[in-house]
Amino acid sequence: MIKRVQQRNYWVEDTGEGPALLMLHGFTGSAATFNLFLENMNQDYRVIKVELPGHSRTGSVGVVTMEQFCCDLAAILDQMNLEKVTLMGYSLGGRTALSFAILYPHLVDRLILESASPGLATIEERQVRQANDQKLVEQLQKEGIEKFVSFWENIPLFKSQVLLPEQEKETLKRERLNQDPVGLSESLRGMGTGVQTSWWDHLSSLEIEVMLITGAKDSKFQSINRRMEELLSYGSWIEVEGAGHTVHLEKPQIFAKIVDSFMVK
Repeated sequence: MIKRVQQRNYWVEDTGEGPALLMLHGFTGSAATFNLFLENMNQDYRVIKVELPGHSRTGSVGVVTMEQFCCDLAAILDQMNLEKVTLMGYSLGGRTALSFAILYPHLVDRLILESASPGLATIEERQVRQANDQKLVEQLQKEGIEKFVSFWENIPLFKSQVLLPEQEKETLKRERLNQDPVGLSESLRGMGTGVQTSWWDHLSSLEIEVMLITGAKDSKFQSINRRMEELLSYGSWIEVEGAGHTVHLEKPQIFAKIVDSFMVK
């Protein structure tokens, strides 16, 4: 379904009954990202999936900042008469979920963050990342989506995805190829790690339970999440053996068990 907020149309999927679990995908992802692990869930939930600005069926909606999207998401929840949700996000979706929980804490019951971060702590780090993201924007504009996907799927962060079954690798590739280069460029400019607000100093003020999930092969995000767990008042962190950055794809059954156990606490 389409939800319209501030002249922007968002693609939203709303299925099932039970506790509300709202999911946000990563960069180059879509609502379909989570289908595999959802098939392994034991409990029943009302699953809501929102496609982020610039992605898949939401598509190009202009450059939307993290704060603007979080405001739009609050309006979407209001339209759906949802007073509170459990919010789950992967990578870009995790940064977004954390941002939303900090900006709109009254709307979040608990938080599940997969391979996510609170952003970059220093101005210098953010400037370096902005420059790198600008190179990605230029690459998207000059080379188009096919060449960009060939580059993106081979970055070190996704090295462990080579072990995925062939069918899942094909599904993932199609999901990436179905993106609009204009939309992805807008996403990098509006919601990239280099331009978002750093939330490191806000972690200790979160008064909800936060589940952090990383793959044991993802050393970069292991380090980030170790620091996050230390700062969170009600945080717990699980490392999943044999997985890299995309735990929900690489170990869907284990990921489903983690989410199930967290939801029924």
